[in-house]
Amino acid sequence: MRHFTTLALVLVLAGTAAADDRALTSQDVVAQLKPVSTDIERCYMDRTQDLHGAGHLAVVLTVSRHGIVEQVAVQTPGVAPKIAKQIDGCVRERIATVSFPAKRTSTTATVPYFFQRTAAPNAGPQLSCWDPAGCHTK
Repeated sequence: MRHFTTLALVLVLAGTAAADDRALTSQDVVAQLKPVSTDIERCYMDRTQDLHGAGHLAVVLTVSRHGIVEQVAVQTPGVAPKIAKQIDGCVRERIATVSFPAKRTSTTATVPYFFQRTAAPNAGPQLSCWDPAGCHTK
């Protein structure tokens, strides 16, 4: 039995205002996507059961200063075009219900998901953390 394991979720924000309160922060984006993140992962995992090794899905969002998602780009390197189109449609469907807090400027955020196919019994998603200050449990 083969399983996909989610390795990491790293968020990259673009724009000059990422360091202040004018644009969305990574915490803003993660908080708003949290309710649909599992569904986004399923969009990829359910359609790539025959994919061997590692997998990668990146969702690039352009959010207006009013908090409205203006553009969505779904990147699935190494996936056949037909399957990539299905994943794209599924992810867009999930993102359609998401809105963000209003800010003074627009934000472009890239939310990558990494998957690793394993043959280990009972393997599943593993909690991971990415934080420039380190990840410590309190």
